[in-house]
Amino acid sequence: MSVLIDWEQLDMIADGFTPDFVEIYREFVSEMPTLLSQLRSKVLAGDAAAAAKVAHQIKGSAANFGFVGVSRAAATLEQGAKAGSLADATALLGDATVSFEKAVAEVRALRNA
Repeated sequence: MSVLIDWEQLDMIADGFTPDFVEIYREFVSEMPTLLSQLRSKVLAGDAAAAAKVAHQIKGSAANFGFVGVSRAAATLEQGAKAGSLADATALLGDATVSFEKAVAEVRALRNA
């Protein structure tokens, strides 16, 4: 089992990777870099409250598609930001970004999506 992807979750919502699902999945893939960029901006600005909100959105979207590496990093960042700390945010954002890129490549390779 991949540490980046919960395949049971992804396959459950994918319903056989139908064309409709692939369209939704590709929308998720195209929107995530924007969310990660927004999170980076909030972190660099030192805005913990706004960073927590964006991290929460990333966490949920990633979890829905089984991208557990992204979701975990975003959840940890969200927790810290809610506590007013962005001390580990840059590293966690890097983890989320790398996990996302690797997960997308893995889905492309194994499910052709």
